[in-house]
Amino acid sequence: MLLNYLKIALRNIQKNKLFSFINIIGMALSLSIVFIIALFVHDELLFDRHITKSSTKYRIYNERFGNDGVTSKLPIVPYPFAAYLKKDFPEIKNTLRIMDTYGEVLFESADRRIHENGGVYTEGSFFDMLEVDVLSGDQLTALTQPHKIALSRSLAQKYFGTEKATGKTLRISKEEFEVTAVYEDFPRQSHIHPTFAISLQTIARNWSPVRTENWVWQQFFTYVEFHAPVNEKEFNGKMLDFVRRYAYPKIEPEGFKYIPHLQAIRDIHLGSSDFEWEIADRGNGQTVYILGITAILILVIACLNFINLSTARSMKRIKEVGVRKVVGAYRRQLIFQFITESIVFTVLGLLLAIACAEVALPFLNAFAEKQISDPLTPAMTGSLLLLAIVLGTIAGSYPAFHISGLEAGLIFRQNQKNTTADLFRKSLVVLQFAFSFFLIIGAMIVARQHDLMQNGQLGFKKDHLIVMPLHRAHLANRESTKQQFSNIPHVSSASFGYGIPGDIIAGDAVIDPVTGKNLPTNLFLVDEDYIPTFQMELVAGRNFSTANPSDKLGAFILNETAAQNFGFGDARSAIDKPLHWNAWGRDSVIKGEIIGVVKDFHFRSIREKVEPVVMIIYPEAYGSLVVRTDAGHIQQTIPELKKVYETIAPDWPFEYSFVDQHFEDMYRNEGKLSTLLSFFTSFAIIIACLGLFGLVEYSVHQRAREISIRKVFGAQIASIVLLLTSRYFMLIGVAFVVVIPVSYYASMQWLQNFAYRIEIQPIIFIKAALLILLITVLTISYQSVKAALTNPSKVLKNE
Repeated sequence: MLLNYLKIALRNIQKNKLFSFINIIGMALSLSIVFIIALFVHDELLFDRHITKSSTKYRIYNERFGNDGVTSKLPIVPYPFAAYLKKDFPEIKNTLRIMDTYGEVLFESADRRIHENGGVYTEGSFFDMLEVDVLSGDQLTALTQPHKIALSRSLAQKYFGTEKATGKTLRISKEEFEVTAVYEDFPRQSHIHPTFAISLQTIARNWSPVRTENWVWQQFFTYVEFHAPVNEKEFNGKMLDFVRRYAYPKIEPEGFKYIPHLQAIRDIHLGSSDFEWEIADRGNGQTVYILGITAILILVIACLNFINLSTARSMKRIKEVGVRKVVGAYRRQLIFQFITESIVFTVLGLLLAIACAEVALPFLNAFAEKQISDPLTPAMTGSLLLLAIVLGTIAGSYPAFHISGLEAGLIFRQNQKNTTADLFRKSLVVLQFAFSFFLIIGAMIVARQHDLMQNGQLGFKKDHLIVMPLHRAHLANRESTKQQFSNIPHVSSASFGYGIPGDIIAGDAVIDPVTGKNLPTNLFLVDEDYIPTFQMELVAGRNFSTANPSDKLGAFILNETAAQNFGFGDARSAIDKPLHWNAWGRDSVIKGEIIGVVKDFHFRSIREKVEPVVMIIYPEAYGSLVVRTDAGHIQQTIPELKKVYETIAPDWPFEYSFVDQHFEDMYRNEGKLSTLLSFFTSFAIIIACLGLFGLVEYSVHQRAREISIRKVFGAQIASIVLLLTSRYFMLIGVAFVVVIPVSYYASMQWLQNFAYRIEIQPIIFIKAALLILLITVLTISYQSVKAALTNPSKVLKNE
């Protein structure tokens, strides 16, 4: 019996080629998109699944609240957190502190000198907490003593080849380190991928108690492992009491507070997109959610197409059903036949979808920077096949149950229009248009927000700025170094600094000597050329100047937000106000006055509000040189920069980065989401148009005699085209009205994640409506005009 149903299904596919093509292609496109999105989402959800004890392992992050009203999330906590938590809470089994090396580290062996990225300072619990496989060495003691280092398998092979690495020495940043362990490379789907781990004791052994008991200084990624699963909300409450007891007496005088939270280790990858100072490989849970919704909507559009066309086509087969009933067919047999045909369509679409997805996978990997391989696992194949069967069953159910339930006598007497089926099809078309509108509006909103982030006003000119890290040789004679770089053709200006927009910024506090208050701020330790090099705008006062030697002894420049938050009022009122700063590395306080105020500028992501900034001339902290090059001359300038760089410091390889690239990296997730949404929305529209094309073809066929009679009585081509198309414009209008409030609400919810965001203006909805209208006109015009131009005699000759 089943074989007979399959034969009938294949015959119907061959007999109704246009209908079959539309259904199979529409289903193939939707399933291939669902497959691709599923691969992406599945890969994102697999992060840190190698950690088998994840139910008891967490990272701690702080939600920081400043007196200036600025709130931020930090995955770093003070050094004493780990020890005090373990002491006060017996339910904690183990702790781990990790400190980033922040940048490249120079490795020297017998025959090579290379800058390596991806290093951390850490403790002996590193291997157990993160469940790292140690290939050689003792994991319990490998990182407990100063000047010990553990290497990943890849890095050990790079420096020692096939020789045993443990016991060997490496010179790192001019100091000798013993390799005490070699560990397996971290899995690709791990939130961190340290290529080397240096014992934290290497730097911590020289810290004074003032530093090791410092509850203000936050720089340590801290993990905890519990003996058994805990109630996160309950333990968060305990930690709040914990910081109130230990930290608040120290940090409240500094002008801020923080509240600690547990973050499940498997949530770090997708749950840290809005964290500052994050070193984890960050995804975006919201992106995963949006793409998942997109996949569902596209699948629904394809199903609506299928149901709509099947309902329309079933009207052609109503006599076939009547004949089958007359010769004794049972209703369940007819239902099974219709559903079998539907499943055949979806399975054929699935096979084509798998082929399309296999072709698209390399492009997905390149675009998303992933390494997804062998997507057709038994589980994935089974899931897709089950999905195809379920979709086929759902899509074929309405026509199957509706037509099979008609009485045979009624079928042969019925010539009137089936208004119920017609209303049902109209409802499905409205839903298709509504979902298409929703996707188009969403794609437009995401694209415009990304454009704002990428090209919005930052308060400085980020283009043509090259950043070079400096070493001791470069700083031995700063004026000479700057002059040599400034003399390079097409270098318009150069500046030393610690604090580069888009990169690491120091958090600290200055002191208002009038009130004695600590004022939390972001410190930019700069020279006289910093503001001109970045082309920032002074709104009050003046810049640092070599003509004023006192600027080096104590002068401050604020941004507008700092002037307001510090209580000075507007920018002009802040000029000449006194400020103090506890200088780093000095047993003294820099005392000076505010000499200028710069226009607010974005030094972090535009997702976040601009925070207070204080600029000070402080050569001891300089870590980078920034040069501005003339437009169009970057590539020819870089070799000249390299020559000067290596002439001054021949022991250090030349390295550089671009400020604009730092900002592009910040917005990479939004950029990818925008591209993916635009791509998938385009296919959703194509799928919807395929169905619309089929419906118009059916409508034209059904009304062929009516059209011909109208032409005989003098109807114009334009009026006939309008007759055939006007109903669809009405359906578009209904869908548009329905979807506006839904899309507006969803867009506003997404935009709440950005401190600076676009306004949702009516023009966005109008553009979406015009786009749908244009696509609809192009889709239905061919069939409509063709019907209007057909010679009536060809249609009516057999009447």
